[in-house]
Amino acid sequence: MRISLVSWFIFNLHIATFFSMAALSVSGQRQRDQKQLLLGFKNSLNFSLSEKLVKWNQGTDCCSWDGITCDTSGRVIGLDLSYQFLSGEFNNSNSLFRLQHLQTLNLADNTDLGGQLPESIGNVGQLTRIVLWNCKFTGPIPKTLEKLTQLIYLDFSSNSFSGPIPITLEKLTQLIHLDFSHNNFFGPIPKTLEKLTQLIHLDFSYNSFSGPLPSFTSLRNLKELILYGNQLNGSILSTNWSSFPNLVSLDLRRNSFSGTVPRTLFQSESLKVMDLAENQFSGGFGEVKGAFSSQLEVIDLSHNELRGQFPMFVFEIKGLRSLSLSWNKFSGVIPLSAFQKLKNLSSLDLSYNNLSVDSSFTNLPLPHFPNVYRLNLASCNLTKFPEFLKNLSFLQVLDLSNNRIHGHIPSWIWTPHLYHLNLSLNFLVEHERASNMSPYMGVLDLHGNQFQGKIPSEIGDFLNSCYYISLAGNNFHGSIPESLCNNSHLAVLDLSNNSLSGSIPQCLVTKLGGFLGVLNMKQNNLSGIISDTFPEKCILQTLDLNQNRLGGKVPKSLANCRMLEVLDLGNNQIDDTFPCHLNNTSELRVLVLRSNNFRGDVNCAANITWPMLVIIDLASNAFSGKLPQGLLMTWNSMKPNKVEPNSENLHYETPMFTGIYYQDSVTVTMKGLELELVKILTIFTSIDFSSNKFEGHIPEAIGDFKALYLLNLSNNALTGPVPSFLGNMPKLEALDLSNNHLAGQIPLQLADLNFLSFLNLSNNELTGRIPLGTQIQSFSEASFGNNAGLCGRPLEVQCDSPPTSKDGPSNSGTGNHVNWNFVSVEIGFVSGIEAVILPLMFCKREEAVATRRGIVAGCWLGKKAGISYVLGK
Repeated sequence: MRISLVSWFIFNLHIATFFSMAALSVSGQRQRDQKQLLLGFKNSLNFSLSEKLVKWNQGTDCCSWDGITCDTSGRVIGLDLSYQFLSGEFNNSNSLFRLQHLQTLNLADNTDLGGQLPESIGNVGQLTRIVLWNCKFTGPIPKTLEKLTQLIYLDFSSNSFSGPIPITLEKLTQLIHLDFSHNNFFGPIPKTLEKLTQLIHLDFSYNSFSGPLPSFTSLRNLKELILYGNQLNGSILSTNWSSFPNLVSLDLRRNSFSGTVPRTLFQSESLKVMDLAENQFSGGFGEVKGAFSSQLEVIDLSHNELRGQFPMFVFEIKGLRSLSLSWNKFSGVIPLSAFQKLKNLSSLDLSYNNLSVDSSFTNLPLPHFPNVYRLNLASCNLTKFPEFLKNLSFLQVLDLSNNRIHGHIPSWIWTPHLYHLNLSLNFLVEHERASNMSPYMGVLDLHGNQFQGKIPSEIGDFLNSCYYISLAGNNFHGSIPESLCNNSHLAVLDLSNNSLSGSIPQCLVTKLGGFLGVLNMKQNNLSGIISDTFPEKCILQTLDLNQNRLGGKVPKSLANCRMLEVLDLGNNQIDDTFPCHLNNTSELRVLVLRSNNFRGDVNCAANITWPMLVIIDLASNAFSGKLPQGLLMTWNSMKPNKVEPNSENLHYETPMFTGIYYQDSVTVTMKGLELELVKILTIFTSIDFSSNKFEGHIPEAIGDFKALYLLNLSNNALTGPVPSFLGNMPKLEALDLSNNHLAGQIPLQLADLNFLSFLNLSNNELTGRIPLGTQIQSFSEASFGNNAGLCGRPLEVQCDSPPTSKDGPSNSGTGNHVNWNFVSVEIGFVSGIEAVILPLMFCKREEAVATRRGIVAGCWLGKKAGISYVLGK
């Protein structure tokens, strides 16, 4: 049978039409399916503030929706809803994970979007890019992530993911970008990550990874390795750093790496940034020889244990822009003229070593160091201002603190670009005013000098943009200039330890309270009242007015300062009842009301919750009634069974510039012996209710304070027994219950207090035998005096009945001498503000205790007010 040409053509036309119609039908059905899945995803979230999702509707093509990308066939391949204020959580049935052709998923910076990432994400097998940074996702990484073998870009940073990294991550062999930073991952970094040979960027910073560093030698494409802020340890010599031909940035700071620094890092042909700061690297660099990198631009080895002669080879690294060797133990004399070889040098920090910097060079072409904008030479044995500073026309940051510079501050210091000047801890007596002072001055720290006279009345005018001002520890007198209120940026004002008099300007409270974070005026001669004008939006974190002559009451408006962490009103003349109006200050950590005229009971405190409180001092007032059991039960920070490894140092960070810190301090007292904690740690806990009129039994809530170091309830009217639960506080070092009406026997459980260095139970009504063979036996007779019914050693009164004893570790401490030694550790140089040497924890006698980072700066014994303690550097 013959078919005509026309018939054949018509037949094929019908066939083509059929398939075309079928394809259109399939495409239309797919469009409808995709639309329903996307609308289902939309409805599973709170999207009222989203500019994109509110426009999605049933009546339009989903490929035209904002945030949706489709391919030429109409398949949804991209979803970008970043920065859309989305909130809610996903579950396994969420329709988002049924978009089979989706390749890109970007939900970044939706800070209320989170929950646990469901296993169904593994069903979207075409995904090549997932971006979820700065959301609120929690829990472990779903195991099904291993199915997404097409992934090349994975960013889970700034969430709350936790758990170990699954070893099955090795299956994602196409990955070039992997960022899990700022989460809660822990455990070792899997060695199987070495199979991700395409990786260019690896960032696991700010987690809790531990263990050694994998060799990663197969990651030859790696350009950025960022692991800072973890708990990694061991040597890094096992990694062959010369096998990374493309490595540009290496950031291992804030870990616990030890051993020597590999010399191959200084000879890399690609490395530009080497940051190994805040570790435990030791040794020197005498063996580093040969050709040096022509690429290195940034070297930061600060806050380690490096020692020996200054590494002169750095002058051969011609491209160096930034060099920080601060807080090590390098020695020798460094001629600053040698740095002339580094033509590109813009930042230099040699602070806090054993170096002497020779800045007296002459006959060199000007200008010297033309590109330097940051120069930190703290504790470098300087005796005068280096003359070459006159030529640093672009200088922005200058730190010459803790040197031996005498005389006056020359006018040429105040360069037009200077915004950070730290001349603290020198012997300066005056300054020359300058007409060209920088209008951008942000930090001025002159504390610990010998300035005298009045604070210039116009200080607030020529420092009207300064956000950190410290004039503490000088000899200023007179009134506080009201011109300080003209500064609309001030975040930290420290005028403590001077001889200032008069009242606190009301405008400091009213005008600055909304932005001011720290107001410290302790140890002056200020009088009057504290203005009751704290603003509604008060962000004050530290208010320290200790040791003045202030009267009146605790301002009611202080309750507006809900972020308050340190409130110290001790040693004034305040006449008030307990400040129960501070019931919303749930961040409060330190409360000192000592030596005022406070009175009445503290029953109202039952409605207060202070879970962060670590130091409270109500001593030497007229408080009465029973101790506040309800309030005590809320002090959760005193309850841990062990010291957490990351217990924090209490400080205030200025809001305008990160890295600028103010460190709080407080004085604790035991039997008239004062001990100043120059840096407050949240692991130090202290309760002092002494010299009041408290009555009744010692509350049981105190027995839960497993982290308590100091308990002083002396000179009250307490009754009942010495409770046995005091033996449940293993950290207790000082216990004073003297001058009360306590009765009964001394509980044997006190023998379990192995760290107890001070004990006073005198002037009570105790009876029975003092337990034998325990640490308690080592205290002096005075610790038990004036208890008519007590007998046994160390008292001369003998007991008639056979002795009972409880064996326990001995301690040679005495009842009238507090022998507390501190271990001091260098925590960090806080951007030139001041050296950070802080007491980390108590230790008995000359025994050294490991710190949380394993770095012991050393124990030095000094004498002050009869207490043996460590001063630090």
